[in-house]
Amino acid sequence: MIKARTNNLNKPEDGNYGKNFNYICKDHDVKTCFKPGFFDTLTGNFMAGDTIRCLKIEKERVLAMCDGIVLETRVNGNVRTVDFRATSEVVDFSESLSLEEPEENTPDAPKYIKEDGTVKWNLGRKVYQVVVKGEVVYETTEKQLAQQIARGDQPVPVAA
Repeated sequence: MIKARTNNLNKPEDGNYGKNFNYICKDHDVKTCFKPGFFDTLTGNFMAGDTIRCLKIEKERVLAMCDGIVLETRVNGNVRTVDFRATSEVVDFSESLSLEEPEENTPDAPKYIKEDGTVKWNLGRKVYQVVVKGEVVYETTEKQLAQQIARGDQPVPVAA
């Protein structure tokens, strides 16, 4: 009976076979990584047994993923080849993602000033007024808060 030996174990960070890489597909689909010759320019970085996880990321969200393994790397003169094959199916997460912006007029969403707002001091009421298109949208005793709301840095607080 054959048993495992500890001298056959190695860690990827030792520089031996079996390193793990992540490759982010910014300008193409994940399936493009599995076309022959895609990783040939990176022959010096890979060894047989290395695994590469290909990820499609847009707007800080993973849209697709697939794992693959390097079967062989060859260098014959100026010809470099990496035999890279998929070990799993491409998992597509974009179906569950809604890329549409949420509606601005939903009751739960805070309202920001998108136009040019101005801040005016009302001496009679002793408050700063945030004015948009001649209409007072908010009043406060704090000048800094009024300026932030007028610039659109802060949402207009909801009156209780």
